[in-house]
Amino acid sequence: MNASSSLSPLGGSLRVRPGQQPAIIGGRPLLAARILRGQPPEAAAQRLPLLYSLCGQAHRLTAQLAIRAALQGQTNTLVAASQALLAETRREHLRRVLLDWPPLLDPGAPRPSPGEMRAWDQAPEAAMTFWLGGPVRAWLQQWEDDPHHALLEWTQRNEHWLSRILANCRRDADALQLPVHALQLITDTPALHAVADHLRRSTDFALRPELNGQPCETGSWTRFGETHPERYTSAWLRLGARVAELARLSLPDARPPALGVIALGQNEALAWSETARGLLLHRVCLERSGGTVQIADYQIVAPTEWNLHPQGALALALSSLPSADPRSQRQAELLMAAFDPCIAFTLETDKDNHQGQSSHA
Repeated sequence: MNASSSLSPLGGSLRVRPGQQPAIIGGRPLLAARILRGQPPEAAAQRLPLLYSLCGQAHRLTAQLAIRAALQGQTNTLVAASQALLAETRREHLRRVLLDWPPLLDPGAPRPSPGEMRAWDQAPEAAMTFWLGGPVRAWLQQWEDDPHHALLEWTQRNEHWLSRILANCRRDADALQLPVHALQLITDTPALHAVADHLRRSTDFALRPELNGQPCETGSWTRFGETHPERYTSAWLRLGARVAELARLSLPDARPPALGVIALGQNEALAWSETARGLLLHRVCLERSGGTVQIADYQIVAPTEWNLHPQGALALALSSLPSADPRSQRQAELLMAAFDPCIAFTLETDKDNHQGQSSHA
């Protein structure tokens, strides 16, 4: 039994089986419609953050956008909402890097100081400057020019604990070469309407979403404005992309993650936000009777659902690991750290049914 046993069964769970078919078993139940159907519109923003606690702010903001567009047709976003999303995304990256990465990437490495989160809360750019060992903007320019070279150079010269654990996992993580099928959806209005139509017609689509019939992945390397997501071809570079995003979000003039909505006609809307793990989608349909309005249908497609697709990059990479190779357990842990599902998981092997680290939803 691992830490996942303490989580509510509502959050779902995963069995991760490197070298086996299927490589990922389990998932998260579809609960939004069951919880919200028949409720007043404001219930979405009130209840969903409790169900999806890790990115609760993103769920609240996305729900508010979706409900407002379905009620009033309004599709504008507020500066305050964008800044709130930025703050949560930065803090969620920090939580994963500070709490999850050391035991997953380098189990023997020293743990970060408890004061590091406080340093970030007080002065994000100064904290990131200390981590990088130099100016944040200069490092980001190197990253944009050549991500692999920037990550390699930093981890070779810098003695900070974060650069050390990334250096120590480089051989195994860089060997995990994965093609990138990036989910870049929010600038494609016809594709957004197609996704909404799939959600309208099939409850299963939210469990195994596809774009144009193809599984896609979403994360820090597939953001709105990212022109070359195909560059992040290894698990190591996907981990590096999260460091780079944290660096960008440390700057005082950082561009907030994308947040938006489209009205799908009267009483229906599709809203989205870029969370720490990737693109989050909410679709709502309302019904009116007399003077009352209530939720008729509500669906959520979280980043984890895209990334856990059984024919997606993560599942294929896990299933291709040689089950008899001692490195496979290590590489499976690195893959899970890179894709960071927001569901508790247990890592199993044929040899010893090893139970691995959990990621909490």
